[in-house]
Amino acid sequence: MQEKEAFAAIAQSEFHSRRRRNSLIRHDLFAEPAWDILLLLYIAHHRDQTMEVGRLCTAVSVAPTTALRWIGQLLDRGLAKHLAPDSAQGDVHILLSPCGIEEMERYLRDFLHRERLGDDLDRYFREP
Repeated sequence: MQEKEAFAAIAQSEFHSRRRRNSLIRHDLFAEPAWDILLLLYIAHHRDQTMEVGRLCTAVSVAPTTALRWIGQLLDRGLAKHLAPDSAQGDVHILLSPCGIEEMERYLRDFLHRERLGDDLDRYFREP
């Protein structure tokens, strides 16, 4: 499997795991809409697609105002960018910026090599 294919598989798995977790445990405990948006935008990037803002808001399962606020933060920080509205539909589409792609791939690459991080938790469970 190519590295980019692996990245997309990790992003999809992470997003589905979060949805599954939210359906089983009170989802209001785990509000990370910015992360969900980044995952979806990376998946869309891998598929050579963009995300329409309304669909993106629905997909992250938070109030539209919350999703829009986080989309704004991602735009302001240069991790995402928007496309001009489609003249026929008037829909605004969002996609990852080159910086956003780089940041996500750095995380996903590290995730692929997480076995090297496994020992870090042991220090929390040692006897005093």
